[in-house]
Amino acid sequence: MRRRTGGIAFMRRKRWTASHTTPRGSPQRGHVADDGDPVSDLTNRSIELMEDFERTGRPAVLDEAITLGRAALRAAPEDHPYRALVLSNLSLALESRFRRTGDLTALNEDIELIRTAVRTTPDNDPHQAALLYNLGNSLWLRFDRTGDVAHLDEAIGAYRATLHATPDDHPRRVSRASNLGVALKNRYDRTGDSEALHEAVELLRAVFHADPHSRHSLYQLANALWSRFEQTRDVEYLDESITLFRETVRAAPDELPFRQPLFHAASLTNLASVLVERFEQTWELRDLDEAIKRGRAALRAIPDGHAYSSIALSRLGNCLVLRFKHAGKEKALDEAIKVGRAAVRVTPDDHPDLASALTDLGYALKLRHIHKGAEQDRAEALSLWERTAGMTAATPSRRIKVAREAGHLASSSDPGRAADLLERGVLLLPEVAPRRLRRGDQQQALSENWQLTSDAIAHVLADTRVDTARRAMRALGLAEAGRAVLLSQALDTRSDLSELRFLRPDLAARFVDLRELLGQDNAPTAVPTGVSRIERVGRERHRLAAEFEAVMDTIRDCEGFASFGRPPTPEELLPESVDGPVVTINLSSHRSDALLLTGQGVVSCPLPLLTLNETLGQVDAFYRALDEASDPTGDAVSAQRALRRVLEWLWDAAAEPVLSALTACGELSKPSGDGGQLPRLWWTLAGPLAGLPLHAAGHHAEEDGPGGHRRTVMDRVISSYTPTIRSLRHTRQHRQPPNESLRSLVIAMPDTPGLDAPLRHVREETQRVRARLPHPVQLIGPGPDAPSRPDTPTLANVRSHLPHCAVAHFACHGVSDSTDPSQSRLLLHDHATSPLTVSALSQLMLGHGQLAYLSSCNTAAVGERWLSDEAIHLTSAFQLAGFTHVIGTLWPINDRLAVDVAESFYTYLAAGPSGRPAPDRAATALHHTVRDMRDRYPRLPSLWAAYLHVGA
Repeated sequence: MRRRTGGIAFMRRKRWTASHTTPRGSPQRGHVADDGDPVSDLTNRSIELMEDFERTGRPAVLDEAITLGRAALRAAPEDHPYRALVLSNLSLALESRFRRTGDLTALNEDIELIRTAVRTTPDNDPHQAALLYNLGNSLWLRFDRTGDVAHLDEAIGAYRATLHATPDDHPRRVSRASNLGVALKNRYDRTGDSEALHEAVELLRAVFHADPHSRHSLYQLANALWSRFEQTRDVEYLDESITLFRETVRAAPDELPFRQPLFHAASLTNLASVLVERFEQTWELRDLDEAIKRGRAALRAIPDGHAYSSIALSRLGNCLVLRFKHAGKEKALDEAIKVGRAAVRVTPDDHPDLASALTDLGYALKLRHIHKGAEQDRAEALSLWERTAGMTAATPSRRIKVAREAGHLASSSDPGRAADLLERGVLLLPEVAPRRLRRGDQQQALSENWQLTSDAIAHVLADTRVDTARRAMRALGLAEAGRAVLLSQALDTRSDLSELRFLRPDLAARFVDLRELLGQDNAPTAVPTGVSRIERVGRERHRLAAEFEAVMDTIRDCEGFASFGRPPTPEELLPESVDGPVVTINLSSHRSDALLLTGQGVVSCPLPLLTLNETLGQVDAFYRALDEASDPTGDAVSAQRALRRVLEWLWDAAAEPVLSALTACGELSKPSGDGGQLPRLWWTLAGPLAGLPLHAAGHHAEEDGPGGHRRTVMDRVISSYTPTIRSLRHTRQHRQPPNESLRSLVIAMPDTPGLDAPLRHVREETQRVRARLPHPVQLIGPGPDAPSRPDTPTLANVRSHLPHCAVAHFACHGVSDSTDPSQSRLLLHDHATSPLTVSALSQLMLGHGQLAYLSSCNTAAVGERWLSDEAIHLTSAFQLAGFTHVIGTLWPINDRLAVDVAESFYTYLAAGPSGRPAPDRAATALHHTVRDMRDRYPRLPSLWAAYLHVGA
C-alpha cells in the first residue's frame, strides 16, 4: 500500500529517538584496580567526576573529567594493561560533551578513541562486548548528527556483535537489544528498508516484554509502531503507539537525573506528533488540542539552549499549522511561523534536523502566502526549500519532495527556476531506490514520486532561457534519468565484461558474484547460524551492496573503464534512431509533448489535446469498456463502441500530431496507399498513457480518411515499444546473430493447478506453433492433479531450457499484480510454490534469447499508475533477461483467437527468402498479424489491439 502523505507537511515527520536522549542503559565503563599506578589513579578520578556529572549535569565537572582522562592516556604506554579501558573512558567523557554541547569535534575524537580500544582488545576479552556497545552508541550519534548512513550501518554492526557476545541471562542484554532495535528502526526511517523495520519491531517487542515498566522500553516500541503505521497506514499500530507514548509520559524515570527532562520532552513531542497523525485520520479535534498542549509542555521541559529544541519547535509549529487549516485561526499560523523561525535559528547549519525545520517553516510561509497573498512569504518559502533541496545531510526522499514543492511554487513566476528545481529532484530518484533495498521497498519509494519526471520535463520545455533544441535534448535526458529507474539500475550491471575478464579476471568474477547475489530478492545466507531470517536478509543485503559499489569504483579506476556501468548521455543515444524514429511522450498537468528522436537530433512536438485529466478519464473509460466487453451479461456492442472512441481520441490527441511532425521533418513519408513496406517507429510511454495501445490508435471503423488514406497508426507505421531509449540501445548491443543449431522452447499449460480456468485451445496453439519453429522442445502441463514429469513446465525445467533457446513461446495464464508489479507472473505447473515472476526473470542473463512470445493475459500491463513510469511487467522482464524481441499483451486475450494470432505471427515470421523463422522480423510479423485481425474484426478492438512488440 502507498504511504499517505500527511496534512501538515508533505513528508514524514522527524521524531525523537533514543539518539536524541540517550542510548538504552548507563555508560559501560571499565573501572580499574587502585594499585597506585598513575594511570589507575587518573582514570578512577576521571570516572568519579563523570559519575558526578551524570548526577548533576555540571559542565565544569565534565571538563575536568576529560582533562584527567587525557592525562591518563598520555601516561599509559601502548602495552599498558589498562590502555583500552583508558581509551574507552575518555571516549565516553567526550561523548557526554557532544551530547551536552553538540560539539562534533568531540564526537569524532570519541569515535577514534573507542575504535582504537576495540581494535587493540582481544575477542575473548570480557570487556570487548562493552567496548563494542560504546562504539555503537557513538557511531549512532554521529549518524544522527550528520545523516551519513555509513555510520548507522557501522553502528548496527557493532550492536549485533555486542548482542551475539552477550549471554541470554546477562543483565545488560535487554539494553543492548533495545539499541540494536532502535538503530534498525532508524535505518528504515532513513532508507525505507522494510526488513530493518520488521526486525526492529521484533526486537523491541521482546525488549518490552522483558522490561515492561521501563520508560525506555515503552518509548522505543512506541516509536517503532509509529513507523509501522507510516509504512502500512494500519491505525491499530497508531493507536498502540499513542497508548505507549502516554504510558511513557506517566511512567517513573529510569534514566540518569540530568537527562530526565530531555527524555520527558522527547516523549511529549512524539506523543504530540502521533496525536496529529490520528487527527489527520479521524478529524477528532480533541487529538489536535491535546497535541498542541503536549507540544507546549515539551518545550517547557527542554533545558535552555539544548540543541534538540529545534525538533520540539518544528513539531509544535506543525500542530499550529493544522489548527489554522482546520479552524482558520490566523494567530495559530503566525505563531507557527514564529516557532518555525526559532527552530531554524537554534539548529546548526550542518545538522540533519535543519532540513526538517526549513521544510516545516517553508510550508507555513506558503500557507500564509496563499491566505494573505504576501509575495514576501512566497519568496522566503521558495528560498528555504531551495536550500533544503541542496542539503546532502537530508534524506534523498525529503530533498526530492522539497524540490518538487519548490518547483511547483516557482512555476507560475519563474518557470526556469522551477525547471532547475524539478530536475534536481529527478536526478535524485536513483538514491531513494538503492541496491541495498529489496525490490518491494524500491518500488514503494519510487511510487511516492509519481509525475515528478513528467512535470520536470514539462517545465524544461517551457524554459525560455535556452533555445528549443537544447530544451528538447535536456528534456530527453530527464525522461531517460527519471523513468524505468529500476530497469536502468539493472542495465548498469550488465556491461560487456569480456575485456575486464581479460585484464582483471578477479574483479570481473567478484562483480558477477555480487551482481547475482544482489539480484536475489531473498538475500543469501552466508552468515552465522542461529539468527533470524529477517536479520540474515537485512545484514547480508547491506553488506553486499556496499561491497558491490566498492567493486564498481575499483573497476572504474582501471584504465579505459571510467564509464563502466554508467548511463549513456543523451548525446550517446542519438544514433538509436538509425532504424526509425523513437517517440517519447510526456504527459503532465502543465503541458504534454512528444520528444522525437530522429536522424536530425531531438525535437519537441506539443500535444495540446493530450491533457492529464482527459487521459485519466480515457484510460478509465477504456478499461471499463474492456470489462463490459468480456462480461457475458454486458452490452458488448456498446462496449466495443466505447473502445473505438478511445482509440479515435488517442489518434487525434497524440498519434496524428506525432506522425504529422515526423512527416514534416522528413522522417516519415506521406502515406501512399500502395501497400509497400511501412517504416518502423518506437514508442516510449509512461504514466497513465502506458496503459493504452498507441499502436492501435485510429479511426478503424472508417474505410478511408482524407486523401483516401485510413487514419490509423497501423496503416502508417510498424510500431514497437521500449521502456527507455537506453534499454533499446542495450538490446541492440546484445543482439545475438542467427544460429540454426539453437532450439525453440514451447511451454503449454492447458490446465493450471489451483485454478479452475482451463485453456481449452492451448494444445491446438502449441501444435501449430511447433510446426513452424526449428528444433522445438515442448514442456506441457500434465493436468492439475497429475504428478510432475521431466517435460512438466515447472520453474526449474523452464529455467534449465531457456539459456539454450533462441525462441520461447509461452501459452499459459498470466497474472498482473497491480500493487506489486514485480510479483506479476506466468502460471507454470508449480506457480504456487515457485512462481515465474518479473523479479525472478530480472535475475536471468540469457546469452541466446532472440524472441519470447507471451501468449498470456496482461503481460505488458502497467498496473497501478503510481509505478507506471517504471515499466515493471513480464514483457520488459523478458527483454531484460536477454530476449531481443518480446510479444506481450496489455489485457486479457481471447483463448480461441490466440491460436490464430500465434499461427499467423509465425507464418509471417518465416516469410523471408530463407523460409525459416527470422526473429528480427518479429515487429513486422506482429504488425501484419494484428492488421489482418483488425481487418477481420474492425469493430472489435478488444480482440486484436492488446498485442504489442517490445524490443529492437
